Amino acid sequence: MIFVDYPGHFIAGLLAVGFAALVVFAFRSSELLKAKLKRQRPLLMVLQYAAVVLLLLVAWNPSRSKEHQILARNSVLVLFDTSQSMSTSEDAQKTRLDKAVAAFTEKFHPSDSEGPQYKIFGFDRQAYYSGSVELLRRWGWQSDLHSAFTLLHKYSDGNTDANMVAGAVIFTDGQAADKNIEAYLPLSPRLSAVGRPVEAGVPRPVAGAKLSNGKECRIVLVGVGSRQPQRDIAIRLITAPSRVAIDTAYNVQVVIAARGLNEQPVTIELLHNDRVIDSNQLDIHKPSPAKSRQTLSRSEVYETTVDFTMVADTLGTHTLSARVKPLEKEVNLANNQRSAVVQVAEEQKLKVLFYCQVANFNVGKIRQALARDDKIQLDLGLDAIKNPALSQDAMQTCGYTKLPDNREELYKYDIIILGPCDASSLTPAQVDGLYSFVVDRGGGLILLPARAGPTPDIWMNQKIRSLMPVIADPHKAPGQSDNSANIELTFEGIDSKIISQTDLTSQDHLVSAYCRITDTKPAASTLATVRDTPVICVHRVGRGRVCLLNISQLFLLYRQDRDGGLLHKLMSGLTSYVGRVANVEAGVELFAQRPSEESDKVRFSAYVCDKSFAPVSGANVLLNVRGQALSMNQASPGYYAAEVENAPDETIVATAQAEINGTFLGEKTIAANLPPVRTEMANTELDEEFLAALAKKLNGRYVHVDDLTKDAAQMFQARVQIGSQIRMTSIWPTWLLLVPLCLLLSLSWYLRRAIGLV
Repeated sequence: MIFVDYPGHFIAGLLAVGFAALVVFAFRSSELLKAKLKRQRPLLMVLQYAAVVLLLLVAWNPSRSKEHQILARNSVLVLFDTSQSMSTSEDAQKTRLDKAVAAFTEKFHPSDSEGPQYKIFGFDRQAYYSGSVELLRRWGWQSDLHSAFTLLHKYSDGNTDANMVAGAVIFTDGQAADKNIEAYLPLSPRLSAVGRPVEAGVPRPVAGAKLSNGKECRIVLVGVGSRQPQRDIAIRLITAPSRVAIDTAYNVQVVIAARGLNEQPVTIELLHNDRVIDSNQLDIHKPSPAKSRQTLSRSEVYETTVDFTMVADTLGTHTLSARVKPLEKEVNLANNQRSAVVQVAEEQKLKVLFYCQVANFNVGKIRQALARDDKIQLDLGLDAIKNPALSQDAMQTCGYTKLPDNREELYKYDIIILGPCDASSLTPAQVDGLYSFVVDRGGGLILLPARAGPTPDIWMNQKIRSLMPVIADPHKAPGQSDNSANIELTFEGIDSKIISQTDLTSQDHLVSAYCRITDTKPAASTLATVRDTPVICVHRVGRGRVCLLNISQLFLLYRQDRDGGLLHKLMSGLTSYVGRVANVEAGVELFAQRPSEESDKVRFSAYVCDKSFAPVSGANVLLNVRGQALSMNQASPGYYAAEVENAPDETIVATAQAEINGTFLGEKTIAANLPPVRTEMANTELDEEFLAALAKKLNGRYVHVDDLTKDAAQMFQARVQIGSQIRMTSIWPTWLLLVPLCLLLSLSWYLRRAIGLV
């Protein structure tokens, strides 16, 4: 204790002596007083002087120092998932977001001044500050948890007033764009209240807020959504050819997945250009054989496939949609429809040159099979007549057509079928032209090492060998092998759809390989074999494709009474497979892809070249897609790009046309099959497994929204000591001084009264 207004020892002593003298003088001034106070006078003098001393002490302001703690409310970050999946209404109740807001208001008591201060944020594709639950932006395209944790890292790294942040609460249903647990980093331990905790008067965290390692729980993930599987039916996939020929039939396949139907029938409708053309009612009762990322839930999912048959009777681009009628109390209606686009076009004619220097049964039957194909415009170059005296007309009538000597003439064709030829009869310009036809022009080349003819020594030419998809055994003479058997398709051959297994069942004769194949090149695909020997091999060289048809006695596959038989189907399929680049499309290549699975954008890239197939800069490239024309911007010499938004369809048809200085360079039309856009509404079920694993990775805690207690706010320290202050407090108003002073004055008064002075 100190005296704040103490005047110093000299003044204090002077006052003490002065008041003592006055007291002594007062009690010695009267003879009557002396007679009455003869015995009590010393006691009265002492009591009077003591009262004066106490009054002096009060006047000098006796005080003591006292330390005061400076407290501040901690902040708790509260993040609400505002993406589309949080709009789901379960059990005919309010949306998940409204349920999360109600739980926060009821269980965390944000208006309680004794609790922590809550900072409200929302997040979908990015986190944003809201300030109030009424200002949350709703139904974003996707839920990016990385944006939420980026915000938390910002606070935990000390870039803000991190010493005031006690933790964070995240309300979400777990339908995050990225569910890879390893992609999320643990938060810094600074995301907690820094400073000495208040020992008294402030609620402590509840027992559930401690982890097994003893650390204070700083992150709480609150799962919002029903734990019971809800009724849902979805169109998982619609499959249709991207491009079909006019007046042909094609199949449309729809895959439906559902849960919680309780044996209710489902009605599926097929729409053509937004008009219902077919419907089917079915019972979905077969469980899905496998669970995938697109599976509706972790509970039992039922799946079935429905097939529709369509007829391409009108030219143009058509939209096909599969739609299921909503069921009663269905939780998610956003996945009840899916669409695809089909382009119906005229049958494209392929200009084909069939050149051979040998006349035999194989050549004749192959020519007959090609002539039956309506999509082929055939030129026959049968360079087998050697009489130079014939007239030009007679040579052309007899088929005496030479292989073009320059590239420009070869570029006019889409496919070149090359039979057995004498290597010495081909000029270097013809060999270079064939090589450039495939690599630069993007044409298709089919090699026919037919039986009964000279050895195909043209294969020994270096450039021709580079075009071949296989490596032949030079020590094995070509000829019919004793290992005759049926043709067997490989998995690649089945996918190529050149011929089908059904077509091969009509084989009437066994065939054998013409040449021994020692190995196929790494980039080559074997489509068919005969006793494990490749007989149909294809690979891509530059922009074009080369196919080797290594079958001896091909004429055995031809059947006049069956519309050409297997040989006709085989040659028709091969020409369609290798003839991917038509003459008008040779100068333009067009590609389409999605930037990501979650994006509804489509990015188009075009490669434009001139007549010599050199990249062109400064060309005008016009992209026509979905009824709108866009100008493609040049990204680099010969390469142009454009991006189309709001294109969620799985199939898209686009045409790119290019010209420079009034010269038309070409056009390219594609019907691209794109991956479906993955949205949150494809799967809206609460993912507790993911949230629990994520909470464990972040050293946090997961709790379901229904399990929140009324004192949930106590999971976080409400206040923290941020400093202290020392103050001088006067003690004279306390009872320690007032009681003795009152007792002295009262005792003095009673003594005076007793002796008759009062």
